[in-house]
Amino acid sequence: MNSHIPTLLLREWMQHKRGWLITAFAPPTLFLAMLPFGHVSDLPLEHRELLALAILLVSACAVFAICLLVALFQLPGLARRDVQDRSIEFWLSLPGRPSESLAATVLAHAWLAPLGGAVVGTLFGLPIAMSVLAAQGGGGAVAGVDWNEVAAAALPLLLRGLAGTLPLLLWLAPLIFVLMAASAWLKRLGVPLVFVGGLVAVLVLDKVYSIDWPMRALGAWNAQLSRVMVNDGPGLKAALMSTDVNLWAWVTQDFGRTLAELASLQFLGWAAVAAAGFALVVAKRSRAG
Repeated sequence: MNSHIPTLLLREWMQHKRGWLITAFAPPTLFLAMLPFGHVSDLPLEHRELLALAILLVSACAVFAICLLVALFQLPGLARRDVQDRSIEFWLSLPGRPSESLAATVLAHAWLAPLGGAVVGTLFGLPIAMSVLAAQGGGGAVAGVDWNEVAAAALPLLLRGLAGTLPLLLWLAPLIFVLMAASAWLKRLGVPLVFVGGLVAVLVLDKVYSIDWPMRALGAWNAQLSRVMVNDGPGLKAALMSTDVNLWAWVTQDFGRTLAELASLQFLGWAAVAAAGFALVVAKRSRAG
């Protein structure tokens, strides 16, 4: 059976590329443009390589986070898009299935667009690091940095982060598909009802009936999200401060721990929630035709 997902991904690019490019390029460009008018001080110039590495990684993470937040904000509304503009009639007339259209939409917005944003942030990271160092220490601070050492340390860490975007999408899938299902079936009231109704239900169960497992499940899910990109934060700090640690070995071990957590009952439970939300959106799209 042929997959129509590549064609559907191309459709998403053609329809949303301007917004994606603006979201990815605007923040680092504005930062570089405003830097000459700002004031930079109190940076630890005695550790120039570590500082440059930190700035580069922050640039990549910041642009990725911005693109991901924009995607999470847009996706519930996109669940209604094809029905509102009647393009659902065209897409349902093709051999592809509604599930393919939904999968392509989520992959494009929640994974590929933020992934591209991380790459853009990485490319801007080097000139941003040089500009920040020059703003405080002048050209000598930039010339005193061993940029080969910075690049050698950044490469495994950036690859670790990029690889972690897929597990992050898997952990975010329950939130994405529940919000999309609520928006598809309940229209504009869907997302507020999920957040407000869900919060009230969890609090009532916990405070009134002493049923705390929903609160604990949400807390554990949030903890998983916080360590998908870097599973062992203290270990990363120690690895960067040590001259004896092989970063390639560290990132391989760290990513292995992240993957191992996907083989847990907790993940299987959230995957079932995501699957139910996915099925509800597909059912709504099928009925719309």
